Amino acid sequence: MFLDTGIRIIDASWFILPAYFANSLPVNVSKIKELEWMGKPIDGNRKLLGHRILGDGKTWRGLFFGVAGGTIAGFIQQNTHLKAMLFLRSILHEPQLTLPHMSVELAFILSLGALLGDMVASFIKRQSSLKRGHPAPLLDQLDFVLGAVLASWFLLGEIDYPRFYVLIFITPAIHVLGNIMAWALKMKKKPW
Repeated sequence: MFLDTGIRIIDASWFILPAYFANSLPVNVSKIKELEWMGKPIDGNRKLLGHRILGDGKTWRGLFFGVAGGTIAGFIQQNTHLKAMLFLRSILHEPQLTLPHMSVELAFILSLGALLGDMVASFIKRQSSLKRGHPAPLLDQLDFVLGAVLASWFLLGEIDYPRFYVLIFITPAIHVLGNIMAWALKMKKKPW
């Protein structure tokens, strides 16, 4: 049972990896001085009902590099699929273990969907008068996963619900640990 759970987590993690990259890259590229010219807010500072639409945290730079980075991660996955699968089979002693196939198209869709999901969450937070960086439990952790999985449905024509449930379970823990690490490394001002 423990091994079966581990295999499900590996499967889900491999599938969603481009979205994880896409979601984490915008904060990292925001610190690169040479890219400041791309840091314009996507909403153009516009407001809806007296509140910013998305806020300063959603920039063209983040969108571009998030989607590009997630797509590159998927390209690497596509080209290392067999090696990764054989490696995992050997260390887990599971000769039947398989990994979901990744394509550049799927990686692009997952990455774009992740960032669109994050923008929807940002819109909800702005319209709810929550300030940038203010925590919104579960919304902050699952927005990009929901966006990525929904976007992948348009390409794949289906949602793998067992995989989706695993992602809903593991992503908040990964998100919290990632934020704490980024805060400890002084990449974020707050640990959430």
